[in-house]
Amino acid sequence: MTRDTSRDGWKNRLRYSLLTSWPTAWGVLNRTKFIHAHVNRWLIDSSIRMARTRPHPLSTMCDYSSVESLRDKTWFTRHLPAVEPPKDLPSPDAVANLFARKDKAKLSKKSTMLFASYAQWFTDGFLLTNTTPPDPRKNHSTHQFDLAQLYGTTREVTEQIRVISEASGQRGRLKSQVRRGEEYPPYLYDENGTRKDEFSAVPDPFGPVGALRDESRRKTMFAFGGERSNTTPQTSMLNVLMLREHNRVCGELECAYPSWDDERVFQTARNVLIALQLKIIVGEYINHITPYHCRLELDPSVAWKANWNREPWFAVEFNLLYRWHSLIPENIYWGTKRYSTNDWFLDNQPLIEGGLALAFEATSAQPAGEIGLHNTPGALLSTEMAAIKQGRANRLASYNDYRAEMGYPRAATFEQISSDPEIIEGLRALYGSVDRVEFYVGLFAEDPRENAAVPALLGRMVSLDAFSQALVNPLCSEHVFNKATFSEVGWQRIQQTNCLADLVARNVKGGNKLLVTMTQTSVPPKPGVAAARTQEHGPLRALAQTEVAQ
Repeated sequence: MTRDTSRDGWKNRLRYSLLTSWPTAWGVLNRTKFIHAHVNRWLIDSSIRMARTRPHPLSTMCDYSSVESLRDKTWFTRHLPAVEPPKDLPSPDAVANLFARKDKAKLSKKSTMLFASYAQWFTDGFLLTNTTPPDPRKNHSTHQFDLAQLYGTTREVTEQIRVISEASGQRGRLKSQVRRGEEYPPYLYDENGTRKDEFSAVPDPFGPVGALRDESRRKTMFAFGGERSNTTPQTSMLNVLMLREHNRVCGELECAYPSWDDERVFQTARNVLIALQLKIIVGEYINHITPYHCRLELDPSVAWKANWNREPWFAVEFNLLYRWHSLIPENIYWGTKRYSTNDWFLDNQPLIEGGLALAFEATSAQPAGEIGLHNTPGALLSTEMAAIKQGRANRLASYNDYRAEMGYPRAATFEQISSDPEIIEGLRALYGSVDRVEFYVGLFAEDPRENAAVPALLGRMVSLDAFSQALVNPLCSEHVFNKATFSEVGWQRIQQTNCLADLVARNVKGGNKLLVTMTQTSVPPKPGVAAARTQEHGPLRALAQTEVAQ
């Protein structure tokens, strides 16, 4: 059975066809710098203009615009006005059953667990719904892609995880320790499982209730600035990599600029790390998500004269659409060991025992699950139910309303959402009418697109918010994105970095020989773009390996 595409809209079908056909021509375009720059700019700009851009008139504070609602960012903004959900909607537990994995996990044909891990780690830096006290309408985010998962959201937290010393070899560094010959952050708890006083402002690790009652797990928690940075060994893995890169950049800056004090070295290194994150978000992460042949890359100048260049402020819909629980398989394979996902939370022992090289290879080698209904592991069904309740508490409009807002015609039948008979019948049994399907459910009910990591509406909304938030980062502004902000040394490192593999090569012994990829090796790269582990990054990685050895 194939999905009925008659309500996809001719403009959307034409756009998709142009961007996914003629790979030979796209290969030439991707290799031709001048032409590619213009196409890259058009694709990013047009992705943002698919729907109304910020500032949005409404937030989760109230149902009308006010001075307070337009400036208080402890509330989420929203793409569409609130609506009262029908009183006879199916129960949250019945809807959650639509997400339940039926048998074995459906595996993605494209994504590895590195993609799943990066998505979790990346969003845990800014999608911070209030949990104490719980309020699904509010957040405590900086609304920036600013590596809050590493540095924290307040100056007090940041200063507690810093060395703060003018001594040679210490300027600008984050606190760290050496375990099994590798650099890691210090532990948050002491040998007795008691929280260290020096990290009093550092947030408690967020995860399953009761997990930290296990003293052996508690002792492995790192002192990261972010509350969700210890969630799994894989999120810790990415944070450890960033900590190593920060400290390595500090060493380069201190060597190049011996007159700089601790504060300037730290702040410049932090600038560099945030810029590296933005490059990876667009150049690797978003490229992986899209099925398009065009190779996307960070170009801050796209935003400089754009009328959508507005203050960052994350929407409640963006917070919800990132619940990609179906990416998680039943088991995690880590070298020769296998872990159940039920036992994978708040325990860094596998990372410490195996080291970062094993962690990245294992995470890059394992396929992720496929994003969609009927594929969430049992351990995470309660989180699906919480997301359904959160959508209703925020009185989100229907799935069809968001289709219309994002430039897709409203679906008229369930067959226009999915080709899977079981999903079609499940939606029909619960909702009766397509117009009653909830936003959160409809996002994941759609068929995955060929060579895409996510379904169509979900992908469009991710692109819109990711581009429009990343490119308006203050560090990307016209008079800031330059060598004066990042230093000559930092600017060079930014230009040299395109993907996580580059960071691994610089910070993990033997890293230049590792496979570090969000995309399965069986999937061809974008036309004209080198595949993982080719000569494209060889010289840089060889240089980086020398630096690691030193």
